[in-house]
Amino acid sequence: MNALPIGPTLVPQLYYWAVFLFCLFLYFNYSGSDNCDKLLKKNSMYPALILTLFLMVYMGLRPVSHTFGDTVNYAYIYRNAAGLAFFSPDFEEEWLWDFILQTCKQSGFTVNMWFFIIEIGYLGFVFLGLRKLLHENPWMGMLFFLSAFSTFSFGTNGIRNGLACSMVIFAFAIAANRNIGQLIIAAIVLVLAFGIHRSTALPIIAFFVASYLIKSPKVAIGFWVASIGLSVVLGDYFTNFFMGLGFDDRMTSYGTSMDKYKESFSNAGFRWDFLLYSAMPVWLTWYVCKKVDEGKAMYGETMEEIETGVPGAGRIADAHSMRVFYILSTTYMLANAFWVMVNKAAFSNRFAYLSWFMYPVVIAYAVIRLHIWEDQDKKAGLILAAHAGFTLGMYLIGKLF
Repeated sequence: MNALPIGPTLVPQLYYWAVFLFCLFLYFNYSGSDNCDKLLKKNSMYPALILTLFLMVYMGLRPVSHTFGDTVNYAYIYRNAAGLAFFSPDFEEEWLWDFILQTCKQSGFTVNMWFFIIEIGYLGFVFLGLRKLLHENPWMGMLFFLSAFSTFSFGTNGIRNGLACSMVIFAFAIAANRNIGQLIIAAIVLVLAFGIHRSTALPIIAFFVASYLIKSPKVAIGFWVASIGLSVVLGDYFTNFFMGLGFDDRMTSYGTSMDKYKESFSNAGFRWDFLLYSAMPVWLTWYVCKKVDEGKAMYGETMEEIETGVPGAGRIADAHSMRVFYILSTTYMLANAFWVMVNKAAFSNRFAYLSWFMYPVVIAYAVIRLHIWEDQDKKAGLILAAHAGFTLGMYLIGKLF
C-alpha cells in the first residue's frame, strides 16, 4: 500500500478546505429554519460513515514527510522495529502501542498500512462514540469533530495521543448510560487507551470526578476560572509539580526543559490565545446554566427536575441528556484547567489536547441535544460554520507566518 500520489503540502490543504465546505453547506441547509426541527429529525448515519471511511484512507496513506510533524519519527521507529519475536510487554510503559506496532511489523505491513490501521482506530472510535451520543445527528457531530482545531494534527502528528483520546471518547459515550455491562466495557477500553498513552489518566480521572463527585458544572466553571489566576501567579510551581507526577515522560521533558525548546516553540510563555480558544465550551456551559436558572426563577422547577434532581431536566432537555452534558462539560473543564495551570511549558498544545479532544464533543452535544435557543437549527449551523472557519483561518495564518 503506497502513499497518496499527491504532494505532502497539498494533503492538509485539501482536508481543511473540504471539511470547511461540508460545514458551510450544512450551515446553508440549516440557516432557513426558525426552530429545531432539522436537529431533532433522525438523520442517516451513512454520510458520516462514508466520509469517515474516506478520511481513514486519506490520512492513513499520507506521504511520510516533515509536513506532518512526528510522522517521520514514527515511520523511522516502525522501520527499525524488530517484530514480535523480540517483543516483551512492559506494563509500566505504553505496552499496547508497542504491541500494535510490533504486530504490524511482524505481519509485513508497510509504514502506510500501519498508519492506516492507526487512522481506523483514531476516526473509528470517534464515529462510534458520536453515533452513541448523537444518534439523531451523527453527521453534524462528525463535522464538529473533523473541523476541530486539533483533529488533523493529532491524526497525522501526535498519532499515539490522538488514538488513545479517541478511545476515551468512545468509552465516555458508552459509560454515560451507566448500564453495568457498558460500564465494564468502558473500563476495559479506558485501560487499553492508557496502554497506548499514559497521559489519558488525566481525562479519565476528570471523567470519574465529573460523574460521581461534582454534581454541578458551576463548581467546575469556578475551578477553571480560578486556574487562570493560579497559573499567572504560581505557574512555574504547578508546571514542576505536575511534571513531577511522571505520567508522561515526553511531556515531563517539555515542562522541565523550557530553555532547550524555547527557540523551537513560538510564543513560549502564558498562551492567552490558547486560553481564549479553550474558553468556548466553558462559556457554553455557563450559558446553559444561566438558561436553566432563568427558567427556574420564572416558572419554578419542572416535575422532571424534582424527580431526578438534574437542573434543566424537562426544560432544556430530558434528564439523561442534561446529565450527560454536565458530565462531558465538567470533564472538559477539569482537564483543561490542568493545562491552564501548566500552559507556560514548551509544547503546551500537547497538554491542551488532553482536554481539547473533548472540545467538539461538548459543543456538538450542546447544540444538537439541548434546546437552548428558539431558532436552534440556525444557531447550530452558524456555530458549526464558525467553528470550521476558525480552524481553516488558523491553518491559513500558520502557512503565512
